[in-house]
Amino acid sequence: MRAETAAESVVAQLLERGAAVLPGAFAAEMLAGLRDAAARCFEAVETNGPLAARLGFNRFSHSVPLRALGEFGCCEDGLLAPLSVPGLEGLFSEAFGYKWKCRPEQSWVRKKFAPVHDPGGHPQGWHQDGALGVRFPAEAGTAVPMTRLLTCWIPLNSCGRDSPGLEFVCRRQAGLLHFTELDDAALRRRFAAEEFWAPELELGDAVVFLDSVLHRTYARPEMRRDRMSVEYRIFPV
Repeated sequence: MRAETAAESVVAQLLERGAAVLPGAFAAEMLAGLRDAAARCFEAVETNGPLAARLGFNRFSHSVPLRALGEFGCCEDGLLAPLSVPGLEGLFSEAFGYKWKCRPEQSWVRKKFAPVHDPGGHPQGWHQDGALGVRFPAEAGTAVPMTRLLTCWIPLNSCGRDSPGLEFVCRRQAGLLHFTELDDAALRRRFAAEEFWAPELELGDAVVFLDSVLHRTYARPEMRRDRMSVEYRIFPV
């Protein structure tokens, strides 16, 4: 991200595969305030039902809106600080071909448990972020328009090896798959094994991916650590 040639490589990978890693794009100090506020927030909402409801805690995805961290010591500037990193503005603009803006009300902070800590878990199944706000017909077969956006996903601790990460199908899709087509076994029959990708990330890394890209929570039984992450939803202007 610091070198122009590296940014060009990321854009090329993003446009070809639909997802790309930004290695070491963010200083650990920049993410510390988000991480600490997220830890305090989840500790609070997991034990305080009225507070959880007021902050918009989603128990199914175990997530809170980004702005909820403002009540746990993260200032407004800190909430959006990662988006000021040099190179990101141009990357997003090239991916869209337009100017862009982040919508904090559509940006989330999530906690995913290692299976050993929560056997029921809150894993996110296969989906496409371009389905945001879309009303699907009851049956497959009718194309529906996709919501245009880009996601910048930043783990607040290392993930993909000993804590849950993300798994992708690295292929841009022409449109939205119907929810009846998102079964894992069906997708593995539909796509080649080499198209499934679960990157291992360190604190300071990020993944940027397009609206059509299939992805889900990546968790394995041997994982022992939980993971927190923040995802910024970027929309074209």
